[in-house]
Amino acid sequence: QVTSEKLCRAQQELHFQAATYLCLLRSVREHTALHREYHGKGERSPEEVAGLVGFRLPQQPGGKG
Repeated sequence: QVTSEKLCRAQQELHFQAATYLCLLRSVREHTALHREYHGKGERSPEEVAGLVGFRLPQQPGGKG
């Protein structure tokens, strides 16, 4: 014989599992967005690095650079 307490407990368990799965999906989505934004893009050229910090590299005499 099934009592209302057993049904209630099973329903609470389903809500808990659904909330846990929703948290997992949101966390994976947020992790993917952060990874895409901050993941390194490999080695940068000196000109790119100077531009990131607001500097310009000096020009070589004779127009070489």
